[in-house]
Amino acid sequence: MTYGENKKITLALIEEYTPNMKAYTEDEDIATRLPFLYNLAYQELAQTKKITATKTYSEIADENKQDRYTSYSLPSDLYQIKNIFVQDSNNKQINADYYIVGNKIYINDNTPGNTILEYYKYPQEINEETEDDFYLELDNDAQALLPYKVADDILKTDPSADYTAFATEYQRKLQALDTRRNIPAVTLNEPDIDI
Repeated sequence: MTYGENKKITLALIEEYTPNMKAYTEDEDIATRLPFLYNLAYQELAQTKKITATKTYSEIADENKQDRYTSYSLPSDLYQIKNIFVQDSNNKQINADYYIVGNKIYINDNTPGNTILEYYKYPQEINEETEDDFYLELDNDAQALLPYKVADDILKTDPSADYTAFATEYQRKLQALDTRRNIPAVTLNEPDIDI
């Protein structure tokens, strides 16, 4: 879903959606605040339903076969490291020989393949320059929560509005959000029985 599509849902929820206007609302105050409130909710949800990314560090051939480590920068959008492994020429996953200091990763030059850093990332920030065709980086189920959180935040400052319904619905949906990336599977084999 795009940022613009998600904004339309939020504005429709709070009965401020005007389809023929560029900002989708006649309320200038809401239009001005909307990107910043979206950014807060977007960053918060990205910590709950994490965004996975990868970075590949190419193999460096070391003819001397000495344990030498080359320094690389970690991604600037890194939130948490999930896994680091080496993928050899046969696409087999093997353990990586590395260490991390600060925002640098040091990889052994004798590593036989590309080192893959699998990590959780911070999403791109949403601000007043963000175009409506920007695709949200969150999974679809998390994107569906954004309008409720933003509607709650917009209406909190309006003394005549009852924002608690949006806060309650957001919390209900957040509790039901499935944050798992993998679902465990079990394979059962019948034992061979000689009769």
